[in-house]
Amino acid sequence: MIRLSKHDRTLADIVQTVIEAALAEGEYPVALAKRIAAISTRHRNRGRVVARRQQPFQGICEASGLPLSIEDAVLDEIEPERGYAGRVRWVCPRANNSGRHSCGGC
Repeated sequence: MIRLSKHDRTLADIVQTVIEAALAEGEYPVALAKRIAAISTRHRNRGRVVARRQQPFQGICEASGLPLSIEDAVLDEIEPERGYAGRVRWVCPRANNSGRHSCGGC
């Protein structure tokens, strides 16, 4: 679970209340939920391009040290509270908890 300050927790609670009210009143709540998720994801991925440029892929899974192909590499946020503005590492999907493919060491 991501740690939030008291101020941010209060904001998150307010946003959750507003989202729930909007979904209850929306003509197409599923479409509305997808739009809200898209807005949130776009904000979360800010800085991802810069992080990829600042830490280019070296051909290894940084969790295990074993070789990893670029097709399987995932950019992992080490500090989830800071997102891509914090420290990042290149890992296999299994080390990132985002898939079943492993480099063989994770």
